[in-house]
Amino acid sequence: MKELNINMGITPLLYQASHKCMMLQNEILKKFNISVMQAAILGIIRFVEDGAVNQKTLSKEMGVKESSVSSMINTMIKNDLIIREQSRTDARNKILRLGERGREITEFIEGSAKDIENKLYGHLTEEEKSSLVSILKKLI
Repeated sequence: MKELNINMGITPLLYQASHKCMMLQNEILKKFNISVMQAAILGIIRFVEDGAVNQKTLSKEMGVKESSVSSMINTMIKNDLIIREQSRTDARNKILRLGERGREITEFIEGSAKDIENKLYGHLTEEEKSSLVSILKKLI
């Protein structure tokens, strides 16, 4: 890979780091024939309280419009990645949970996350990792 110059700006460097991360994730995700966005949906559902989320909350967490995730959710339901249920407390509200296949994939991804992190950040010291996390949190 070509050596980068800090004078090119922070945004292109962040883009390249993000792109490298996504490429490593895609290597894992193509085994399951799912996209990074679908993996993000699975991750959000897995880590929310009770393992259930409605589409509005999911869209908000992803920073996209509800309509943008609607067709993706329908595809994921067809592929047993997630299931849609009626809320026990509000019949008008539909909630999303992991399907059996979605549970299996998120467990595998969790196990692979350390490998990805080592490939991306293994050459950084613990202090550098901590600083990077702190800076990224300030940006988001």
